[in-house]
Amino acid sequence: MLARRRFPVPAFAAAAFLLILLIGTSRPARALAETDVAFAVAQSPAAPATVQVGSHVTFTVTATVNASLGVVPLLLDFDYPPGLTFLSGSSSPPGVTCTNDVPAPGIVRCDYGVVGTGPRSPVTLTFSIQSTATTAAAQAVMRAGVSDGAPDSAADGDDSFTGAGTLTVFAGSMFTANGTPSPAATFERAAVTYTATLTNSSGAATGAFDASLQLPGAVVQSISCSSGTPGPAGFAQANCAGANLADTETLTITADLLPQDTASGDDVAPRLVAAALGVDVPLPGITVHEVGLQRTSGAPAVGSPVTVCTAAVAADVANTAAAGAAQPNDLTRMKGTNSAQAVLQLSDFTVTGPGGSVTAAAASGCGANQSGVTFTPAAPGTYTVTARYNTGGTNVLTIDVPGGSNPVPTLAAISPASAAAGSGALTITLTGSNFIAASEVRWNGSPLAAVTYVSSTSLTATVPAGLLAAPGSASVTVHNPAPGGGTSAPQTFTITAPAAKLAFTTQPGNGTAGSPLAVQPVVAVQTAAGATVTTDNATVVTLSVSGGATLTCTGGLSKTVSAGVAAFSGCTVTPAGTGYTLLATSSPPLTSATSAPFDVTAAPPASTSQLAFPAVTGPVPRSRLTFAVDSGTLNPAEVRLTIRRSWDNKYWNAAAAAWQTDPVQNVMTSAGGTAWQLAITGVARRSFVDTTVTIEAFATAGGNEYRSAATATIAIR
Repeated sequence: MLARRRFPVPAFAAAAFLLILLIGTSRPARALAETDVAFAVAQSPAAPATVQVGSHVTFTVTATVNASLGVVPLLLDFDYPPGLTFLSGSSSPPGVTCTNDVPAPGIVRCDYGVVGTGPRSPVTLTFSIQSTATTAAAQAVMRAGVSDGAPDSAADGDDSFTGAGTLTVFAGSMFTANGTPSPAATFERAAVTYTATLTNSSGAATGAFDASLQLPGAVVQSISCSSGTPGPAGFAQANCAGANLADTETLTITADLLPQDTASGDDVAPRLVAAALGVDVPLPGITVHEVGLQRTSGAPAVGSPVTVCTAAVAADVANTAAAGAAQPNDLTRMKGTNSAQAVLQLSDFTVTGPGGSVTAAAASGCGANQSGVTFTPAAPGTYTVTARYNTGGTNVLTIDVPGGSNPVPTLAAISPASAAAGSGALTITLTGSNFIAASEVRWNGSPLAAVTYVSSTSLTATVPAGLLAAPGSASVTVHNPAPGGGTSAPQTFTITAPAAKLAFTTQPGNGTAGSPLAVQPVVAVQTAAGATVTTDNATVVTLSVSGGATLTCTGGLSKTVSAGVAAFSGCTVTPAGTGYTLLATSSPPLTSATSAPFDVTAAPPASTSQLAFPAVTGPVPRSRLTFAVDSGTLNPAEVRLTIRRSWDNKYWNAAAAAWQTDPVQNVMTSAGGTAWQLAITGVARRSFVDTTVTIEAFATAGGNEYRSAATATIAIR
């Protein structure tokens, strides 16, 4: 065999080659001609259409390159209209990268990279529809490079944009809502049937949506829906899931409900809500009554009978009346323990006094269809008459029976016992004993203008905002006037400094991408001096992460503080990176806080048998040394190979054509279909003479990392 002679390359020839290379790689992007690229955009749903807020619209872009663009990349700029929010952009198969707000806000740029002639991978852009939006062919532009000066628009030439036009979002004005209670007026815990209707006048079918008949102050017993699936009963709303209305069609929601027992017989104010259709409207309400109670006897006194009857009472009057309506003598609205009688019986009333239960008799002399009780106080103090009806409805009348002299009050507790400075007027509840109708609540020795008497063991009082303006403490007492009487021992009310800032009281720990951080963050609402505001149970703390990473936490990124503290759990950061920080902000706004930096390491690649090595028999000649990998069904964007020499455990670096101590993953070339290869050529083959190597494959597919489940050992001669 004749040996090949090697001739040195003259210096001037090498310099000329370098000059040609530099000139070739630095040539400017050429303008994109109309015939260079043919592309089409298809919008779904096609306009004109009426859609739900939050629904999606997609734009599928297909491009065919008819003439080489040289070394410049092919770009698609999609200038989407206000009303759309970008969600994602991807190609099939993967390979095209889409980035929002590039090159300017409101534009999505998709980079095909440097391309040859022929069809490109279809690209799908997905947006969320937030309000009425109009698309047009001029919004889609192809470019060769970032500034070729002659973009190719779907609004001209042989390119196309199908389905463009106005996407109208459903609004409440497109629907008619109404509601009818039966009966329209009732009593606490009496059955009511409420029928709500929603008529579609939009001119288009709604598609599936969820509707809710909200009934605050009531408990729903059963639900029926003319369209969709009824939700569960037992809550203060009647839901219909997956309703669907054609144009002019009506959704009917029927709810059987019980108004709740409240302190003042609060009315039920229904609302019909279908968020996806922009519907949130009040409906005709349900008037809810308590049974009124009226003391009909003379002034209360020890040993004198006290009579209380049901009656129509306009307002509460201390010791005399509890506001409510007269009994209706109607079994559909009023039932006592004897369900066959609409007028309440003795067993439907209870009387308690200073010593506990009080013996009472059925009252006489009450109005038509009214009833009540008579009892005789045996000692001074507070007596309470309670009427019970409809299995859960109540009204209460409290009567103070005076004695020879007033007792000395005892104050056991106040609630709440603290507030933040500047938080505004506050109502406090005082509990203890020996309270009377004339009891006075005192703040640092001065009476509070607004002494409500609840019972002999309970008072309420309003502390005006001016007394809570600055941090400090106050002495709270209860005073009973003469004869007798006196002042209780004090309880302390604390006025804390106002909330000023957020602080990480527990810093986030390092973690692994896709897994919760080792230490979960805890954020506190603090005063300017750094003390936690333990009275705060309302501030909402929200977390975000630096570096464009993605942060998720169990229960969401926003949390309402408890005793001034928001403890987050299950927080995960992706992708891997170093020096991440968390930012804590709040509503209402306080000075934000930034956590200490932490690191997130990459998750180990998943093992897969899809990455396989063709079988090799006997030593492989180095003259035809090509390593091969089959990617199976992974459809990877990239496959990489590590090659480790057995006798010294060094790794082959294909880029440097040399063995090295540290592992290196060499990028393989697609050989068509599922085959990938890495060829060893030229003088690099000498490095493999009489060598045994172990190979392992790695791949990136669908944003996930994989490694071959097995390795292969190959002998090379």
